[in-house]
Amino acid sequence: MSPDVALLALLWGATVARLPTLWRDRRQQAMWATLCAGTLTETATFPPVARAAGWPILPHLLGALTAFLLLRFLALLTGTGGRRWPVALTSAVLVALLTLDVVAGGIDTSPARLSGDLSAATVAYWVVLEGFLGAVLVSTTLLFWSVARDAPAGLPRLGLRTIAVGAAMIAVYAAAKTVLIVLHGAGVPIDFPEVAPGGRLLQGAGTLLAVAGALVPAGRRARSVLGTYRDLLVLRPLWTAMRDAFPEVILFTPRRAVIEMAGVDDVHLRLYRRVIEIRDGMLALRPYLPGVEHETPEAEAAAIAEALRRRAAGVAPAADHRGFAEIGPEMSDEVAWLSRVSRAYRKGGFTARAAPTPRPSGSAR
Repeated sequence: MSPDVALLALLWGATVARLPTLWRDRRQQAMWATLCAGTLTETATFPPVARAAGWPILPHLLGALTAFLLLRFLALLTGTGGRRWPVALTSAVLVALLTLDVVAGGIDTSPARLSGDLSAATVAYWVVLEGFLGAVLVSTTLLFWSVARDAPAGLPRLGLRTIAVGAAMIAVYAAAKTVLIVLHGAGVPIDFPEVAPGGRLLQGAGTLLAVAGALVPAGRRARSVLGTYRDLLVLRPLWTAMRDAFPEVILFTPRRAVIEMAGVDDVHLRLYRRVIEIRDGMLALRPYLPGVEHETPEAEAAAIAEALRRRAAGVAPAADHRGFAEIGPEMSDEVAWLSRVSRAYRKGGFTARAAPTPRPSGSAR
């Protein structure tokens, strides 16, 4: 796999992976839009795509759009989202690029063409484009590096600084290309086919670092979401038994599990809700408990199964009864204990003994 294909695969993977964040807030929406536009820009530079499009300045226009979206994202981060100057500035840049392209008779972006004679319109085109992109990237670098100082140590700070370094590398690439084009337009011989691979490598490495840094917080959240979702699945047998026996303990119908797994809904709140629903069911089941000790997960699971059997058989609830094991005080203690009980309940083959109460609508996950 070539470096260009690997980079595109990473960019499109990151773009698709962050799709669920569109439902969260404006900052996440702006970040995803920036990532998507940047991915489209890199895709438009891929030789097969560029040849099929047949419009050399398309990646530049998409790059200007990406810079505008990045400006909007920075404005949301700094609390200045109401300003309209990014729209005016980006519009002026796009108009200037299209006009200079027409005046120059079509901009040829190939390194071989850049090594030839450059008209004033061509030089102006590159100065406008790279100057605009470079200014936005410098602002990005300064903002993320300054924010990183106040971020928690570890991955959050590392992610922000990685974004800043990546943006700085792309800004250096833009500045160096602008200087070389201006010098060549002034008569200094520059062999662009020779220097282009190094510049492309610098730009690609900067893009890779920026995307990797942006994925660091998402990676931490993904691990947290996946861990919590695993707890939800472990608790499912016990929760299902309580839900089937006491449908009224369900607080509200859960949404699709795949959406929650992606992080759109607060999966941690869902886990908290599941623990409450299990505990409410166990509280309603206490009058049917057998009068035996059940301080281990296996004993607790067996007691729950026996209580469910008694209730299903129509045994009268007892006025004096034992309670379940007291666990706490932290929610993590509840999750750990109930997870062990749920595993024991499933392994003990008790799931078939649930009371024949009609199942409520909604996913059991």
